[in-house]
Amino acid sequence: MGEFMERAMGRRSFFIGVGAAALTSAAVGVAGYASSRNGTAGLGGTAWSGGTPSLRRSPPDQPPLLDLPRIPWEGGPEFWRDFPKAADAGWTDPAFFPLAVFFGRPAHARQLKSVGINTFQCVEHNDPLSVATTEGIYCIAHDEWTEAEVGDNPMVVAHFVHDECDMGLSCSGGNEYERLADHNRAISDIRARNDGRFVNSNYSKGVLGTWWASNTMPDLMRAADVVSVDNYAYTSPDTGYAITQSESWPEGTPAMRSATYGWLTDRMRAYQSPPGIQPNWMFVETAMPFLNDTGARTISPEEIEGACWSAIIHEARGIMFFQHNNDGVNGGYSLVDCSEARKEVIRASNARITSLAPIINTQSYEWSFGPDVETMLKASGDSAYIFAEIALATGPGTRTFTLPPSIRGTTVDVVDEGRTLDVVHGSFSDDFPFEYTHHAYRIAL
Repeated sequence: MGEFMERAMGRRSFFIGVGAAALTSAAVGVAGYASSRNGTAGLGGTAWSGGTPSLRRSPPDQPPLLDLPRIPWEGGPEFWRDFPKAADAGWTDPAFFPLAVFFGRPAHARQLKSVGINTFQCVEHNDPLSVATTEGIYCIAHDEWTEAEVGDNPMVVAHFVHDECDMGLSCSGGNEYERLADHNRAISDIRARNDGRFVNSNYSKGVLGTWWASNTMPDLMRAADVVSVDNYAYTSPDTGYAITQSESWPEGTPAMRSATYGWLTDRMRAYQSPPGIQPNWMFVETAMPFLNDTGARTISPEEIEGACWSAIIHEARGIMFFQHNNDGVNGGYSLVDCSEARKEVIRASNARITSLAPIINTQSYEWSFGPDVETMLKASGDSAYIFAEIALATGPGTRTFTLPPSIRGTTVDVVDEGRTLDVVHGSFSDDFPFEYTHHAYRIAL
């Protein structure tokens, strides 16, 4: 398994198991952070500004196809131009969207690529990196890989520094300030290499605004060039309980639903100023991620797809899959060992994300389409694109979308579903039969 994985899994299991109890006995809700879909939330005076030079790139001009304000963002594919390894490897291509596995084994590269994976975040230290990169898989290397092993491999685009440092995992220190200092030191050491690679860190319950990293989360989010977050809402009841203790969580809403992953993406953006100044990546589990809490379950392929799209609708710039598994059904590496039928659903979902990447990678517009729905509005060429899911605190059913005046089309193409909808008096309606249902719509401008 490797030293890094043993460290990470041992501490990850501990924190999943004690999360609910720790939150119950602690001063839950140290800081209540109000979040909003449009990124207008503040941090009560703790918000930071600036960052490394790579985080202050002005986004490129985009034709104002819609006369609406824009959602703050990091600049899309142009963000990667400040990191020569990523830029040279093709990450500035608007058709590229990171779909990664955490701690992927190089020998599994071909199998993982067949289900749509294009990146290994934190590569297992067993087979040489070239085993993965020669298959066309990008790699983010962690500290078990020496500088000599990483070398000048053009497909190794980044360095991974600490997993869940917000919860005391991987980094050292007796309190959150010492852990932050250790995290910053490790990142500084990596940046001192000046090798053209970006720095990636993963966090967890700190974004809930409860007990973990209650004073340092904005600084942790600021520290790396690209950040990701894992909270396995679909599969871990203890994690679900921890989520519901956040002051930003809608009271009485169950956490075990796809919209939670979008909410978590919003929580990441709430710790950035402006929101989305750097790419936010969201973790989605692919089976039962090494859980031991009572009631732990395996996520379904449809729930995986719903969670991915919820995160994307809330401006996630990458999806990280956690495939290590102990459910006794889908194997130890669930994206490699699971059934072909399960793989096919995941493969189709990833293919759809990749096919829509040129649209996803543009800057979104602000617009409220109506109650009980969460949306992301884009424009490309002579069309508007609406990506939609049901709102977090609501149930399945029919939703009505009121269009902005600048969208004048009278027919809605439901992307990849082979059907159309009529626009009547500036609105259209559609069905969302399950909590994980999502749709993409294309309408002429």
